[in-house]
Amino acid sequence: MSIKHTIAKIILISLILVVTNTAVASSTASKMPKIANKPFLITGQLPHYTPMLMKVWDDPELGLSDKQKRWLKVVREETIHDIRRIAQKTASLERQVANGIKTGMEPDQLLPTVKEIAALKTEATMVHLKCIYDTRKILTEQQLKWLENRFKNPHREER
Repeated sequence: MSIKHTIAKIILISLILVVTNTAVASSTASKMPKIANKPFLITGQLPHYTPMLMKVWDDPELGLSDKQKRWLKVVREETIHDIRRIAQKTASLERQVANGIKTGMEPDQLLPTVKEIAALKTEATMVHLKCIYDTRKILTEQQLKWLENRFKNPHREER
């Protein structure tokens, strides 16, 4: 076998691997809810204290007590559990609506599903509001100010 044939085979195999990996990644990504499509009614205006706190959990300047950490963990676990459950349901229903309209269903036929999505997004928003409220009750005023100053814009979740 010549060098040209070997190089051609390597290029062909490489292209097949790239196409296969891209197809798998695309397939996997389409099944997962997108981060940009959060299950909330109010986006970009409310603080996301949980990820903010996780980044500074042991910072001595914040000074979380062991008791505060225990309560914050409870709030975090309950919130994440509820939001994940809601996000999965919402994503599934949104796909149903998208597929329905693409296949010729009338908007009125999709209305019950759209209302169900709205109810779930309302529920998710209330879970988020409860998380904010509970977190604010656990932290001192000084800790809240420090946290908000640390992240400059408390309404934008840093990633």
